[in-house]
Amino acid sequence: MFRALLLIALVPAVVYGNVGRACTNGRPQATNVNILGCTAPPCDLVRGQDVIAYIDFTTDRAVTSMTTVPTATALGITAPYPLPAEFADTCAWLEGSSCPLSANEDVTYRLTIPVLPIYPLVSLSIEIDIVDQDSNSVSCFVVDARVVAAN
Repeated sequence: MFRALLLIALVPAVVYGNVGRACTNGRPQATNVNILGCTAPPCDLVRGQDVIAYIDFTTDRAVTSMTTVPTATALGITAPYPLPAEFADTCAWLEGSSCPLSANEDVTYRLTIPVLPIYPLVSLSIEIDIVDQDSNSVSCFVVDARVVAAN
């Protein structure tokens, strides 16, 4: 019985792991970044599938709205990684809370990133900057990843 309980308790640790690192320029850092199926970077982004991530962060000020702004760097080139509008609205994907947010509020955000079948098989870094209504960073993190073919 004890072994079964221990196994159940350890399963989330195998599936989830904080895989984010800090952004540059002193932007507020996410407290935890968990990408489903990734326990350590680089995380595999499977062509033709969505990547689901759960990001925990704390607001440092009152926020009325937020937008997710991803940027990808691959082969020395940095470019926007546009999200479909329905996924870019950060407030629509908060778990257990909603905008507006108060200062010092702890939130969990469910991020969905589509990985299109046309993306090249390449290693990259993805910076996710969550910005407020004034385009100021609320939380930011970087994940090292690689685009892989579906099995």
